[in-house]
Amino acid sequence: MRTGLVKKIHLSATTVAALLFSSCASVSVKDVVRLEPNPPSRLPEKVFVAPFTFTQNELRVDRGGDSLKTFQFGLQEFMTKNLVRRLPKYVAPAKAVASTAPLPQGNFWLIRGNFDRVYQGSRFLRAVVGLGSGATLMETTVVVYELSGPKPKPFLRIVTTGGSNISPGILGVATFFISGPSALTSLLNAVDGARSGITFDTIRTTRELNAALSEYLYQRGTIPYKKAAGPKRIGKFPNRIGLPDRVKMHGTLTVEPLPPEPVAGKTPAQPGGNAEHPPAG
Repeated sequence: MRTGLVKKIHLSATTVAALLFSSCASVSVKDVVRLEPNPPSRLPEKVFVAPFTFTQNELRVDRGGDSLKTFQFGLQEFMTKNLVRRLPKYVAPAKAVASTAPLPQGNFWLIRGNFDRVYQGSRFLRAVVGLGSGATLMETTVVVYELSGPKPKPFLRIVTTGGSNISPGILGVATFFISGPSALTSLLNAVDGARSGITFDTIRTTRELNAALSEYLYQRGTIPYKKAAGPKRIGKFPNRIGLPDRVKMHGTLTVEPLPPEPVAGKTPAQPGGNAEHPPAG
């Protein structure tokens, strides 16, 4: 009987933990794409962060005119400041630069990004009703460039997506005797809904971008596993760090554009290998 009770308690705790995890607002890394076969494999001396641009018809906020311009500028500044603050932990010292500023040449990186979608939603509806009502959404596309040559050379693209979840709001507390443990998350969701919004989506986005860059450096053999971070990916838990490039991962890492198809009867020389087919050993 005692064993059965322990199993029931364990099941209930697991269920509640799963509900809590699934209810939280979050941002995930949707895609990471290598843009060249042999991207940088050493730590940059510094990372420069340019202001993010906007996809105007996907910017849905309760502002217009000068107020909208102020909002956009504030969001750009907040994204840049958070990235500059986070990048030194896993990547390198960072500095904000204007989009038109002259860039140095050397062992430096440049981050440029775009807000693909920004939906402000409704804080009141998220907190009270939930279930997707008043949901926020932030999606970004970030391209990382190396500055070792005369022109910035893109080598990595990261796509993120996320926002508030579809869990119930404070009204779900009233269903406690019907829905059981799931109603316990409603109160937490109401608090999370009240404190969620574009500001928190931006913070979460910079955290995942930093983790994705950290994972890239580990895969390239630049930093050890213990100093790397794993980005959150859609539908996957816990956050896991991808395998290093030295492990043969045919079809796992994507290089874009893809190398040209070999000519019949000829075997192209591959002295250095590439991200899809690393050299043996």
